[in-house]
Amino acid sequence: MPRKPTRPRDLHLTRPNLAFAVLSAVWILLLYAPALWSPFVYDDLDGIVHNANLATAAGVFHRFVLAPVSFTSEFRATSGATWRPLFWSSLALDRRLFGLDPSGFHATNLVLHWLNGLLLFGLLRRTMRDANGNPAASLQTLALPTLTALLWLTLPTNSEAVAWISGRAYPLCLMFVLLSLHAGLSYLRSGRPVLLFGCAAAALLALLANESGLLLLPVALLLAYPLRSTNSAARPVLVLPAALLATDSLFLVVRRMLHASAGHGPPALWSVGLSFVRYLSWTLFPVHMSVERSTSTPANSPTPAALLASVALLVYFAAIVDLRRRNPAAAAGSFLFALGILPFCGFVPLYQGMAERFLYIPSIGLALAITALALGPPLPWKRATLAALVLFLVGCGLRLHARVDDWTDPATLYETSLAATPASPGLFFNLAFTARERGDLDTAREDYAKAIALEPRYQRAYASLGDVEARLQHPAEAARDFQQALRLNPEDAPTRNSLALTLETMGDGSAAEQEFRRSLRLAPSDPATYTDLGVLLSQQGRVDEAIQSFQHAIELAPNDPTAYFDLGILFQKRGQDDLALPFYRKVLDLKPDDPETLINVSHLHTQH
Repeated sequence: MPRKPTRPRDLHLTRPNLAFAVLSAVWILLLYAPALWSPFVYDDLDGIVHNANLATAAGVFHRFVLAPVSFTSEFRATSGATWRPLFWSSLALDRRLFGLDPSGFHATNLVLHWLNGLLLFGLLRRTMRDANGNPAASLQTLALPTLTALLWLTLPTNSEAVAWISGRAYPLCLMFVLLSLHAGLSYLRSGRPVLLFGCAAAALLALLANESGLLLLPVALLLAYPLRSTNSAARPVLVLPAALLATDSLFLVVRRMLHASAGHGPPALWSVGLSFVRYLSWTLFPVHMSVERSTSTPANSPTPAALLASVALLVYFAAIVDLRRRNPAAAAGSFLFALGILPFCGFVPLYQGMAERFLYIPSIGLALAITALALGPPLPWKRATLAALVLFLVGCGLRLHARVDDWTDPATLYETSLAATPASPGLFFNLAFTARERGDLDTAREDYAKAIALEPRYQRAYASLGDVEARLQHPAEAARDFQQALRLNPEDAPTRNSLALTLETMGDGSAAEQEFRRSLRLAPSDPATYTDLGVLLSQQGRVDEAIQSFQHAIELAPNDPTAYFDLGILFQKRGQDDLALPFYRKVLDLKPDDPETLINVSHLHTQH
């Protein structure tokens, strides 16, 4: 009998994975399209644009594979370092493919988010099949995986991990977590060793992207739990967690050898309840969002609010126990959310207090719980709960689209983030940087001052404020700010160099020379400082010393035309045109048609 052709409207039943792949791709493009033309923002500038280590494979290997990346918080007592070689390797690959065009980087993030939604949909279908003994291929059984995955793809709090290029570590980690779970489920059914190897390999890749991959082991145990009494699956159920535990142990040993740690200090147990409630409220009611949540971290003290939040957390777990029999999917989702977010609530010391991107993986559990609760009531109530779910989904979509628009302009991103965290010195600092880059120096000065008012020991803000004052031709104020920055961090070579240039402008050549030489002791390989010192020495008539300083600059940066040009000027002023000309020619080799050099060369020819 000939096979009946598949109608497009039945595609979701006959080929549900394909149907969901198309649906979710269109949905993500509708929601996240503005991200494709968003610029590099925030940590992207230091991590990607100005990160020379990403330019070569050797640079990535030596900087990010053999060593951790250190973080120091300027507003919290803890600090730490991360080891995420796969994350950095993915950025290096994008840089190789797209150069410094942010659109390519953003496209990679969107593809990762889409793949995660597709893998989540397939995993939920498989777990339902494993529990019931049949595949989820009817409208009723497809509703839970479809709506859960769509809701999770739409949660506004996930925008930080997706629309921000530097947030990629979380989508990348989750992709390998989900791949590992798929391989693990297949191994539990078949017992084939190759699947166990694939599960462990994907788990290791998840860990190399982000430490959140450690959540894989407890999640795998939850998936294996229903099969614990099946005789045919008894051995795989024992072997799978053992393999994942061995993978986690290997990762932690290597990480410890490299001296990477999330932070230092005891757990902040009093803040756990408040942090959990805040994460839950940000996910459910994403009215105000912020890219910088350090100041949202609650104090670790037994305040009435902390005690009340701890009671609320206990009630949350009591509700999970109550739901366990009546709605297992809702109970499992609620537990997965708590399991994923509680480590970020004070149990594990972190270099950063709180962040919306920490919700990217745990929010899967919350999406599952919300969907299961909406689908759970009997028919008279189900229409109302489904309508509420659809309204929530639409609301999340509108809020997400608006938040993605914020990422298209750095100033808008920081300003809207300040609505959520108005006491964030980091946001005022970045807002000031954005104003400085577009030439609005008065606004930049005001925002740097606000950052300092919130955090009086903000060293980078003092140094940046000094730069703005120097550009505004306020040398006395600039020197004052540079000196305050150096009191906070005496080993800041670039700020010492800036102070030296300011002192030179003020006519204090002796103090300027001292600062230049101090800067060179801190950063002896900086060609710009040698060039600046050479200019000062030349102005003081110390020609031989100036020539020596310019030559040091050329040795360190032979392709930088600046020192060659300064040497040309020096010899030209001394009337040694025959010595000046080769340096001018070198400048034109490196920077053809440079107008100043052409004018100076024309003067040489005129004199001859």
